Amino acid sequence: MSFSEYKDYKASELEEIFKIRIKNNEILFNHFKPSGESYSTLQLAVKKMSSRLRLSKFDNEATRGSLLVSRILWESAAVYNLGVFFEPPVNLSSEKTPDLPHPLNGKYDGALSLDEIDFSSPIISVVEVKKSSLSDGLGQCIAEMYATLKEFKQDKVYGIITDGEVWEFLRLENAILSVDENNYYIKSVADIVDRIGYIAGIFKKGC
Repeated sequence: MSFSEYKDYKASELEEIFKIRIKNNEILFNHFKPSGESYSTLQLAVKKMSSRLRLSKFDNEATRGSLLVSRILWESAAVYNLGVFFEPPVNLSSEKTPDLPHPLNGKYDGALSLDEIDFSSPIISVVEVKKSSLSDGLGQCIAEMYATLKEFKQDKVYGIITDGEVWEFLRLENAILSVDENNYYIKSVADIVDRIGYIAGIFKKGC
């Protein structure tokens, strides 16, 4: 997959490749207000899944994606009336990105859109599942976010890098990749679900 060919680049190299500036410790949710929902059923479910995964020899990206990540995305989509898609393909011709070292094509681990049925613009967030260090997913996630802007002709898109338990949020807009100052954890799953809702709200206001 061409997206994965960007996984081993350093942050400084990614800045040069995609002509972006990476800004860490940014405030992406400065007007965030929690919904007050506890999502108790979801909280209990992910707690049990996480506990079992820690003891399993089959704990890998695919398992975490299908169990933890998909469960949280489905809940978020249901609450905020979003489309959720797993492994949606995006294929940009090399003619559209002639200056990049690798074509932008492959499948996202997951994506969320305002359209509940079709994988169509606006894509509000792409999701990259990484079991080990979240920094390992940076290159792929940037490539996927950049491809989203090109393919769907959007001004901005959010990214999520997660191992299922820790969730990191990013935003690509105006050639600046902003990385949120905080990580969010499934021990408080409402923090994750409601921030996805916050992102959806930004796109809905812009439509």
